[in-house]
Amino acid sequence: MDRLHSFLELFIPLFVAIDAFGLLPIFVAVTDGMPLAQRRRITYQSVFTALVISLAFMFLGDAVFRFLRIDEADFKIAGGIILLVLAVLDLLISGKPSVHETEMVGIVPLAMPLIAGPATLTTILVLVSRRGYAAVSLGLAVNFALLLLVLLASGAIARVVGMSTLRAFSKLVMVLLAAIAVNFIRVGIVQAMATPH
Repeated sequence: MDRLHSFLELFIPLFVAIDAFGLLPIFVAVTDGMPLAQRRRITYQSVFTALVISLAFMFLGDAVFRFLRIDEADFKIAGGIILLVLAVLDLLISGKPSVHETEMVGIVPLAMPLIAGPATLTTILVLVSRRGYAAVSLGLAVNFALLLLVLLASGAIARVVGMSTLRAFSKLVMVLLAAIAVNFIRVGIVQAMATPH
């Protein structure tokens, strides 16, 4: 029972940060019109790339931050700006200008900054400081396996819900994404102002 409780303390924060189900309408929107084989390739590419980024950041994040003399606040502000630009472009310009190069959508914006974004990476750093590398690696593995299953089933989910509904919902998600981006920027600025330099 203690082991289950300990695992859930790791799993739940990472689950919320990665947000597999919240990513689904965005994934369907950016892969709309692609053949099944290409969509599956992008699914594996995005999840694998995000996992590699997350693991690399878990081991190197603190060292990189110290070397570059940046902190969590700086990272949140930068990540928030990237997400805000992507959301605004998606809302104001027809099509998908932020993901125009279809061969790259698995890496940008899906893997980074949507999956392995500021929320995920900062959560990883906080959990590693509390629980260690092995436990956080396990939590990441389970969460990314769940994410892979959700994205692979995106076509079936889209057929059940309907593409028009998902397209409409994806625009709402972009508004929420913009709000999340603003929240990252705001929290980052507050943290930066509160941190003595």
